[in-house]
Amino acid sequence: MKKFYLSAAVLFLCVTAGAKDSEDALEFYQAQSRLLSENKRQDQAYAAALADALSVWQKRFPQDKQNKDALLLQADLFVRAQDYPSALAALLKSHYLFPVPNDSALLSSRVEAVMNELDKDQKGQALKLLAANVDALNKEQRQDAYLRALYSIDTPDMYAVTAQEIDEFLAQNPGYAQNDKIEILYGDLHRRNHNPMAAAAQYKKVGALYPKTGYKAASTRMAADVYADDLKDPQTATAMYNQVLKNYPDSVEIGVVYKHLGIMEENNKNYENALAYYDKAIQMLEGKPAAYDAMMGKADVYAKMKDYQSAYNTLVQTADSFNENEEKYVSTMLKAAEVADRRLKDRSQKSVTLEKILLAYPQTRHAPEIMFELGYCYEKQGKNVQAAAMYKKLILAYPTDTFAEKAQPRLDRLNK
Repeated sequence: MKKFYLSAAVLFLCVTAGAKDSEDALEFYQAQSRLLSENKRQDQAYAAALADALSVWQKRFPQDKQNKDALLLQADLFVRAQDYPSALAALLKSHYLFPVPNDSALLSSRVEAVMNELDKDQKGQALKLLAANVDALNKEQRQDAYLRALYSIDTPDMYAVTAQEIDEFLAQNPGYAQNDKIEILYGDLHRRNHNPMAAAAQYKKVGALYPKTGYKAASTRMAADVYADDLKDPQTATAMYNQVLKNYPDSVEIGVVYKHLGIMEENNKNYENALAYYDKAIQMLEGKPAAYDAMMGKADVYAKMKDYQSAYNTLVQTADSFNENEEKYVSTMLKAAEVADRRLKDRSQKSVTLEKILLAYPQTRHAPEIMFELGYCYEKQGKNVQAAAMYKKLILAYPTDTFAEKAQPRLDRLNK
């Protein structure tokens, strides 16, 4: 095992100033990386310092053909230093900024090993990113794609390194046409990582510092969302939402603003105002994902007002409006069935609702539960033949399911 001393660290940190070219400097780092220490903490610190020095090399020689080799070496050093977020960033950067044939085969084993230490649940997403084809993109577009790839790894450990990479990109590429979108992405990153003040400032920055941006309304609305939801400051949020309504009346954001104003009024128990805002949102959003939230909010308000029939009707209408989305349709109709049962005390209405779900999506993952509830509804209505038939169908279709086990004794009793 080779040993090294602080003088070696000082040497490699300074060498680039006198290196005659990039190749000599990189060869120096490669040689230094082979030095090991028996002291684990010292070895980790040495690896981290070497990796940081390679960042300087990359900035001095950004177009050098050996950049990929430098990034792979840097990633290995970060792993040695147990800085796995920085290791993943180096590996993704090597793919997006310096792609080569068979890149995925070259990088996947490294990425997989890093994700085992970083976040196993995000491993699939990280490996998927290596399949992205960036050959047709220019330099700035590749850097943009790289930042979005980093952002898509949804784990708190990546927050700091992603923020650092975005900062460096914005500083080095002030003229990039899509910088307003990058700034919004930065705001999203802050918000996702529970830094709402930074998120709000970032969104407001877009409208203030990018006079030609097409996202002034969106960025103002997003800042208002932060004040409403994260900072619990309804006064500031309302003022900003009204600013969008006043200054950008033709914006696609208007419907979303009405939805959020509806939420705020609902939270303040101003239910009539909430219904009015939700109705405006539903009208303007017309089938968009945000319209679903507004319709569900409207149903929730009716339930809070104890107008359960209107709540039920709104839920069914919502499900019908989004019937091509299985998860939305099924979950919404299940809520409608619950309202029919617990609030309206109408098992006939509940059974009709459950029947519609099975007719629309007979293979839904909720099918065993729905079939059992439907059999139970029939049974309580005195429709024993229908109840027995439904229990039998459930047992035959899902013999090992918990609901099938619950159905068997009920079927046995009905068959006596």
